[in-house]
Amino acid sequence: MPAKGAAAIAVVLFFFSACSEPSEFILDPDNNQIGVFYTEIPLSASMVLMDSFNTTRQGLLVVGGDISPFFGKTSSTAYSRLSFNPAGTPPTDKAIFDSAKFHLNIVNLEGLNFGEEKTFSVHRLLEPILDTAYYNFSEIPFSEQTIASGSFLLDADTLNPVSMVLDETLALDFFEKLKADDPVFSDIFAFRDYFPGIAIRGNPEQQTTAAIAPGSGTGISLYYHYEGDTVSTVYPINTIQSRYFNQVESDRSGTPTETITETNTAYELPGNLIGSKAGVGLAVMLDTDPISDFLDTLENITFNQFTLEMGPLENFADTRQPIQNLIMYFVDENNNKIMKRSDGRDISVQGERQPQIQGRDADGNIVPAVDNPTTLIFNKEKFTYNQQITSYINAVYRAGLPRTDLILYPTATTGSGDEFKQSLREYIVDKRTVKLKIYYSKVK
Repeated sequence: MPAKGAAAIAVVLFFFSACSEPSEFILDPDNNQIGVFYTEIPLSASMVLMDSFNTTRQGLLVVGGDISPFFGKTSSTAYSRLSFNPAGTPPTDKAIFDSAKFHLNIVNLEGLNFGEEKTFSVHRLLEPILDTAYYNFSEIPFSEQTIASGSFLLDADTLNPVSMVLDETLALDFFEKLKADDPVFSDIFAFRDYFPGIAIRGNPEQQTTAAIAPGSGTGISLYYHYEGDTVSTVYPINTIQSRYFNQVESDRSGTPTETITETNTAYELPGNLIGSKAGVGLAVMLDTDPISDFLDTLENITFNQFTLEMGPLENFADTRQPIQNLIMYFVDENNNKIMKRSDGRDISVQGERQPQIQGRDADGNIVPAVDNPTTLIFNKEKFTYNQQITSYINAVYRAGLPRTDLILYPTATTGSGDEFKQSLREYIVDKRTVKLKIYYSKVK
């Protein structure tokens, strides 16, 4: 390559990465003039309370809560059945009771003040959990009297299995019924009639949310021995393969978000802060009209890079990490996520260099692809969310892909579930930082 041409390209590349105002550079005066431009487009953002969602068997029992000046008081109670192995070996009439514990397999903690003890309690349900769907507003009455409780010094963002002493009256009742081969332990249905299940609670004022894994590590252990034994035998009654759900309560009175009362309604809040709260269903929605307004002004251009960015986030503690990934779902005029007609899947912005259009639906409308959704990813160094959406914008500009507003929906970082239903994580951001950063070229 001639030195002159190489130098010209180097100049263009330098300004492509560094310029902050629209600029035009000539690569070859005797040929084409290629303009390299940079601009930023602010997007207006609002908040939406999403319609109630199903929290039945969503992977984790969410317990505890927090209090904040922006989101108010949020608390989560977990409900679950208990189960046992009908084919297991129960204690015989010669067994001697030792003790009984209730275990919580805490697999993650989010919160503040971990130098202070955190309290959990377990309560007996007064009605059974049915074979139906339960939502984040669902609840089942339970006894205020605890069957187990305890306070613990815990570590954030790590495994914290804990054990509490089970109420002795209940423990002995279980034990004597097992020894006597009582009908309540003949099958799981008889057992549920006798013991409908449990509610697990924390204390929101302690500013901690526990994610508890259902299964063999969460539930009751009855310890007993026989004459001459040197170690105890364990009989488990736990939450393995049990039906469970999470109830989330939100009191936003006296906060900037208190006006958000109706579902699927876009709310403009006083001040500049917006945010999202998992469990509650509060999400951020972006008005994408400025994208069309910008595209309508362009001719003969090529998009080099379209980046959606939001942040930096408002201050948060290291022990209270924000939501990590946000899927950009398309929403309709009623702020509901748009579903693909063929399979009912929610439609979102596709990843870079992925097919953006799959075809047309039965009504002839262009159908976006949903095979590889892209996400806004949290940058742990800059405390921002960002993602390239160049392929999507090109499909809107060149292929007639419908443009709608976008709702930013949290998703689990590991692909193991829906973070909106598995936590009370949140983020707060200045809405003035929501923008598109655009590099594009124009050929004359």
